[in-house]
Formats: sequence, C-alpha cells, structure tokens
Amino acid sequence: MPELRLVYFKMRALAEAAQMVLAYTKTPYTYEMAWDYFGEPWPEVKTKAPFRQLPMLVVDGTSKIAQSGAIVRYLAALTGLQPESAEQRAEVDAVFEGSQEWFNPLNPTINFAVGDDFAAKREAQLPGLHLRLGDFERLLGQHEGPFFFGHQPYYCDFGVFHHVDLAHFFDADLLRDYPRLQTFMAAVRGIETIQAYLDKRPALIGVGTKPQLVLAGGPEPTGVMKA
Repeated sequence: MPELRLVYFKMRALAEAAQMVLAYTKTPYTYEMAWDYFGEPWPEVKTKAPFRQLPMLVVDGTSKIAQSGAIVRYLAALTGLQPESAEQRAEVDAVFEGSQEWFNPLNPTINFAVGDDFAAKREAQLPGLHLRLGDFERLLGQHEGPFFFGHQPYYCDFGVFHHVDLAHFFDADLLRDYPRLQTFMAAVRGIETIQAYLDKRPALIGVGTKPQLVLAGGPEPTGVMKA
C-alpha cells in the first residue's frame, strides 16, 4: 500500500467521501491542512497544487492527484471498492456524480454562510434537494439494499451519505418522507469502521451563525487559512 497524504482545509466538504473510503477499508493515510503540507499560507502556494485547488491526494510523496472525483475513484480502485463489471462501475460512478452535483451551493453554505445569507440560501436550495432525494429514494429501490447496489457499499454510497448528512443542517427531519434513505443512512452509520470515523472527525458547530470545526486545540473558524 502506498503512502497516502490527503491535503485539504478546515471544512467538511470534498474530502469526506475519500476519507470514508479509507476508513471503511482500514487504509492508512494522513490528513494535512494545506498550510502544514506546503509550509506557507494557502494563497501563496495555490500554483503548487493542480488546478490551484484542493483536495489533493499525494501518493508516495510524488504523484499529486487532484479533483475529488478522481481521488475517490483512485482510492476505490486501490482498495478494491469497485464492482467487477465495467457496466456496474459506470452505474456506481453515476450515483456518485449525482451526489457531487449537490456540492455547490450546499457545501459552501453549510461551511461558511451565516445569518440572513444562510437563511436565504437554505430556502433556495431545499426544493432542489428534495428533487434529488426523490431520485436517490427511487434508485435505492432497484436493489435489495440497504446500499445503492445491494449489501455491499461502494464509494457512491459514501458520496451520497456525506451530502445527505450535510443537508440535515438545513432540516433535521429532512428524510421524513424517504424511508429507503432513512434505512440507507442508518446502514452506513452502522458500519463499524465508518462509525469510528464519524465519531473521531472534527465536529462542525455553529452552522448558520458562526461555523467552526472543533480541532485538537479547540473550535476554529472554517476556512482556507490557518487562523
């Protein structure tokens, strides 16, 4: 297994699915803030990262894999978390991409928006979120479950879990009309290695008012800067 270093920021967003893949498969890795990995403030070192953005997966200290989808697909192949057939791999990827379409504006809103801006974005997003929740509910019905393709979770399940989990900051009762999604979310949380990851990841607090991640030194503002 290669040495894996996942480089990102103080937020709960594009690195979640990758970390859940790693946690589920018990694959060792380190999570590093951008300023720690580069040794300089992020605005000064953007050009050292592919496409001037993160997350970035550094493999054996040399290969730098950018884009969250590329990262999670690489990790799925590395850890055997992909179906055998090309057709089902494509179907898994389609579900993952369906969850990724939620990234903007959901993730930035939860991690950074406050006050009236948060409230307005919440109300604007909920109708579209429910349309996609309906899609996921229907897709979950195509197999016996509890995951999207049966009893085996794939990386798409972790992509959906992250975004649905994040959307609960908008509405704690978000899934009241989606019984299959309720079962799905409980099944993902019921995986021992995933529950261990969820228990130890930094808590996201103050959503909508003063977003912070609770790190080893205490709560810190979400963002791309060290302080």
